[in-house]
Order: sequence, then C-alpha cells, then structure tokens
Amino acid sequence: MSFYSEKNNMIKFRILFFIVYAFVIFPTLRAKNPLGYITNSTTNIGDDIQSIAAKRFLKDQGVSVDREFVGEFKYNKKIKTIISGWFMHDKHGYWDLAKPFPVISWPPASVIDPFFISIHFTGTFLQTVFSEKNIQYLKKHAPIGARDLFTLNELQKRNIPSYFSGCLTLTLENTYKTRNDIIYLVDLDDRCVNYIRSKVTSPLVVISHGKPVLQYLNNDQRLQYAEYILDLYRKAKCVVTTRLHAAMPCLAFKTPVLMLSSEVKNSAIDSRFTGLIDLVRHCSKEELCNGETDYDFDNPPQNPTTYIPIRENLIKIITQWVQENS
Repeated sequence: MSFYSEKNNMIKFRILFFIVYAFVIFPTLRAKNPLGYITNSTTNIGDDIQSIAAKRFLKDQGVSVDREFVGEFKYNKKIKTIISGWFMHDKHGYWDLAKPFPVISWPPASVIDPFFISIHFTGTFLQTVFSEKNIQYLKKHAPIGARDLFTLNELQKRNIPSYFSGCLTLTLENTYKTRNDIIYLVDLDDRCVNYIRSKVTSPLVVISHGKPVLQYLNNDQRLQYAEYILDLYRKAKCVVTTRLHAAMPCLAFKTPVLMLSSEVKNSAIDSRFTGLIDLVRHCSKEELCNGETDYDFDNPPQNPTTYIPIRENLIKIITQWVQENS
C-alpha cells in the first residue's frame, strides 16, 4: 500500500469517526435520563390538569405513566417518576374507565422509582394502599408529599414520613396580561347557575370538567384539551366552581375564584379539600343561593395570597428533584 493511499484511508476513517461521534455517540452521552409523570384514562379533565402541572417541569423528557395502570407499567429501564394526583380506586372500584380494569392497582410497578408529591388517597383506597406490604413500600420511598390534610393524617397515623405539599396545580403559570369579561361557572347545578345569572351583568359560560369522550382520546389529545380549559381560566374575569382543579389553577393564575362546597352549610369538608379550600374564597351552595355570601361577581375581589408559600415550596422541591435526576 502506498503512502498516499494509507493517508487517504486514515482521512476517511477520521471522517467516519467524526460522523459517528457527532450523530450517535455524542447525542447519547448528552441525552438526559427520561423522567415520568402521571397521566389518566378517566372522564375528568381535572386529572389531566394535574398532569400538565407535573409535565411542565420535565420539559421534553416526560414519559407518561397511566395512573390507572401504574401497577402494570412497563419500560425498558428504571424510570424516576413524579407520582402525584388522586389515587382512588382498586380493581373493584372503577366507574368511569373505558379500558379493561387493571389487575394490579398498587403499588407502582418495580420499574418505577417514585417521587411522591401532591398525593391524595381517597377513603375507599385506604385498605389497599395501607396494607402492611404497601406501608413498607411508602416508607421506603418517603417522605411522601400529601396534597391534603386528610391524606397527611392517614400517612402519619401509620408512621410514614410525610408532609403537607399542597396541590401541584398551584405551580401553573399565567402569561396573559389582560382579561376578558367572561365569568365561567364550572360544574355548578342549575340552582346555583340561575342565582348567579340573576346577580350579574357580565356574560356567563357554563362548563364541566366531566367529559365522557375523554376516555377515547390519546394522552396528547387529552392534554391539549386540558390546556384549552386552562386558557379559559387564565383569561377569565372570574371563575365559580365546585372543582378543586379549577380553583387551585385560578389561584396560580391570579384569576378571581369562588369555590362552592356541599349543599349544607357547616357540613363536613370533602377529604380532598382539607387544607386547600381555605386557600380560596369559598362558601356552601346553600349560603350562595340564600344570599348569605357577599361575593361581587361583576367586581370580583382578588384571591387570598396564603397559597403563595405553598406554591413556592412546591416549585423549589420539584425543580431540585428534576435537576438531581436529569
């Protein structure tokens, strides 16, 4: 082989190595570890609003993990995952799921390395989540961020290291600078709608977080619809709702919001709302329709600011977790 042909081969090898390094090796070395977040299969768009709150911290890394099938999730390697939201069912307790019921509801699959924050365990799920085996699972992955005081109390009764985190939707952002004149009534009954209609001059729009069609949409479509709903709240003059995941985002958006609880004044607070409902202006449906609240819908007052430390702490905790695990 001549000197020149050997030199040409060396040049070709170097070019080939550069191409392989630039387009295969280097991107692989730079690739960040994927991180997971909880998504949903239910008829409630509020579940997807919680997903958006988690996903936005992950940028383009987010891998979706269906909440209803978290115990059966499969992936090609261990994946660190933000486990947040309302865990309410075991395999005997579904009422709004189009897919076949999961065989294993809890705990999350072994391929998931969980980061528990903004978790609610509903009463019907306690027997499942607090079996002796599952208590040890939670202790292994503690501390657990409880979304509400009910869940926090149930965790601490079992000596599971835990703290009150608040709701992840408090971390959402509002980039809009102006508001429209629309008041959104979210999942109110006819009596409440008619009462508010009799008191306002602003246009009213009645909407619901419950949409049966959601079960048949893929995850991207569900999240797009949830973003559409959030944009309504971001620009609204005011929101009146019975939904936690309308009220908490409105706090984050600085959109005036009134939250309605059960029909009966002074009745027990829904366990999901403990520690959260006092962050917003609220009253019972009975108080509203009996004219016992002085909320001015045409000139709605600003929200309380007691949510801000909770929001800031959530952002700090999740941002640090993402930085440590990316």
